[in-house]
Amino acid sequence: MNAKPDVNTKDTLLAAAIEVFADKGFDAATVRDICGRARANVAAINYHFGSKDGLYVAVLKEVFPKDEYNFVTDRSEPAGQRLHAFLRTLAGEIYERGNGMIAQRWAIFLREMAKPSANLDFIVRRQVQPRADELRDIVTAILGPNTPEQILAYASSNIWALMLDHLLTQPILDRLSPQRPAVQGNMDTFVEHVVKFSLGGLHAVKENT
Repeated sequence: MNAKPDVNTKDTLLAAAIEVFADKGFDAATVRDICGRARANVAAINYHFGSKDGLYVAVLKEVFPKDEYNFVTDRSEPAGQRLHAFLRTLAGEIYERGNGMIAQRWAIFLREMAKPSANLDFIVRRQVQPRADELRDIVTAILGPNTPEQILAYASSNIWALMLDHLLTQPILDRLSPQRPAVQGNMDTFVEHVVKFSLGGLHAVKENT
């Protein structure tokens, strides 16, 4: 047997696993679920990935690709402009789901938030930490270099919460009356609001620190 069928099976398993892990999370997903969706023998996962855990790591590497993260903002620009540019880029990453992979990435992310697996550190290193570092740098530029660490941590976390709230609670927001607008289709308005709200809060904190 040549290598091509094995390569195809491996790719098919990976694609199926992305869908199943996004639908069910790591614990609830089974080898049988994944192989059934891929139409592969149940032994194929061990052959290609070593184990279910090995397959999950391969999925995380696929949906959270490793790239050298560079600040999306210019430190020479005013901090308020940097905050706007950073949050617009972040909102695009979270909410502008141009393909299924992006939707599945955030589905897996949310399932890790609800029930962390042993691989959550991997997601934090690849996806969260670099962006958290840039946001903290921007918040420091606004509040000042002598701002206590606790204040920087709280302020950065508050902004993260504003950005992720719709991702986490949209099903509830859809059922409230009056209905809250979704971020999709209102991206610029959403970002402008978060920027103004964040800057207002940061300036209030600065005055009282």
